[in-house]
Amino acid sequence: MTFCALAHATPPADWIKAPGARAEFVEEPVFGGRVAVYRAGPQDAETIVLVHGLGAPAARDWGLVIPALAQRYQVIAVDLPGFGNSSKGNHHYTPDSLARALDAALKTPARFTLVGHSMGAGVAIAYAAAHPERVARLVLVDAAGVLHRSVYIEYLALKGLEQALGKDSWMFPAISRAIHRRAESWPDDDALAIERAGVRRRLLGGEPAAIAAVSMTGWDFSAELRAIRAPTLVVWGALDRIAPPRTGQALASAIAQAQLVVLDAVGHAPQIEAPQAFAGLLMGELDGALVAPAYALARGPVQGGRVARCQGAQGQKFSGDYETLILDECGDARIVNARVGRLELGRSTVRIVNSHIRDDVQASGSRIEMTGGSIGGTLALDATSVDAAATRFSRAPVNRGDVPVVLRLSIAELSQPGNAHPLHDIFRLAPGETLIR
Repeated sequence: MTFCALAHATPPADWIKAPGARAEFVEEPVFGGRVAVYRAGPQDAETIVLVHGLGAPAARDWGLVIPALAQRYQVIAVDLPGFGNSSKGNHHYTPDSLARALDAALKTPARFTLVGHSMGAGVAIAYAAAHPERVARLVLVDAAGVLHRSVYIEYLALKGLEQALGKDSWMFPAISRAIHRRAESWPDDDALAIERAGVRRRLLGGEPAAIAAVSMTGWDFSAELRAIRAPTLVVWGALDRIAPPRTGQALASAIAQAQLVVLDAVGHAPQIEAPQAFAGLLMGELDGALVAPAYALARGPVQGGRVARCQGAQGQKFSGDYETLILDECGDARIVNARVGRLELGRSTVRIVNSHIRDDVQASGSRIEMTGGSIGGTLALDATSVDAAATRFSRAPVNRGDVPVVLRLSIAELSQPGNAHPLHDIFRLAPGETLIR
């Protein structure tokens, strides 16, 4: 059974301070209810579709940017099923089902620019993958979910710990290690079976926002991201404490030729916190004035024969080309925008961002966080944990040590000749075991 928030013939449109503002209810067959659709701007202009995130305001989240956009474009915003003035019920609000409902609600036959924020970015990803012929451009803003649920929950826990204690607290390292161990031991099957109405009612109170949030954080976007062909702009608030900025890097790595723009001094909702800057950025993208290179570093030969070694140092950063890079007892090392022939790690912690390793990675007693990029050889692990997002592996990782190792992989891929296997799960390798999909 579905319930409509308002019994009015049309949804209220007085919050849209733009010319030509109007609203209607549209029947959608996915959940059997009505979707509130809001329009503004000239009907014969290029169209922008705005998809909101979690929260009671729903489409009103876009209220501060619609007036500027509607001066030049036809703007369409929706209250997704379960939100705002649209019908609500105890339904399984997954990204793909919400994308189907969105398609039913849109009446424009023309191609359009699709903009999604937070949860709405996940819906936009699902829509763009399913309807490439409809989406001329895609803009993803501070997307929620995407990373494996254990990685996302670890991020939130660490941010909470940092806010409560401060990073300089003597307790911070020990508690953060405990959080990391807990995240690594996340259950293999963490599904809540929320496709069942009774389970949704018992565990989540049948609340649409809760159902959508759990569905979003448990969704595997691997195939959908790599199916997107529309020019894509990823926008992120540098101060986002809800969706890890690392997610933006992963999205821009997984989607072909995507651009990434990070907004300083902005948190999770740029369209609310910095509406003028956001609207200007969006219109610059539509006008072709935003000229930025694709985010992902292109794979290519390692130039020169540079060899570098970090011995017992903290916070070292490496960029550019290295034939060999060795980290020995180095903490909080970073490898950013680099091409490395061979990487050796011993008792080190390292973040690898937007970088390519041509040959093998040999890692002992270490922790690796890798976002984007690729490993062309074997990832050989000995008492080393791995958290990799949007990384492409040419060979299956292997445990060469005497103790089990854990790999948490988000929207990653094992790419072998003629075959590409998505990797979005927690993998526990016994001594001598190779990851097999």
